[in-house]
Amino acid sequence: MRITQFYASPRNPPQVEKTLVCYGVANAREVRLDPPVERLWPSIARCFDFVPAQETKFTLIAANGNAQVTQSIDIVPGPPAVKLIEVSINKIEAEPGEQITVCYKAKNAVDVEVRPGRWLNPHTMDLGCVSDRPQKNTTYVVRVTGAGGDLDTEKVTVKIK
Repeated sequence: MRITQFYASPRNPPQVEKTLVCYGVANAREVRLDPPVERLWPSIARCFDFVPAQETKFTLIAANGNAQVTQSIDIVPGPPAVKLIEVSINKIEAEPGEQITVCYKAKNAVDVEVRPGRWLNPHTMDLGCVSDRPQKNTTYVVRVTGAGGDLDTEKVTVKIK
């Protein structure tokens, strides 16, 4: 009897996001998980979703009669994932030099960059706007960075008549 596989993917999921916990055993009659979060049974390959609220150490126990084997994994949630919720532009066509405003709403951002343009104050990591007076077709890039280094980027373009 043996544990052929036991892993989580990803091992460090963003907070409140799921990870896939997978296991496989050979020649076992019983399989348990400590702490118990899902009903398990002997299987060559089986996975289930798990959303960790905190660091969790799972121990897989495979048994056959009085004999048993164990294997453990640690799942440690990382920082919450960054997300651009909305990016908007006030006009998709404009005259040369006409004022354009690009705004964003974000979640879990620790850094925000909007290019080109000048910030319209006040702005925060969660929401803000830039203004610009483009002379030619211009693509505005909104880029937010999360605490774990993850990125979310969106682009909007204004066409000059």
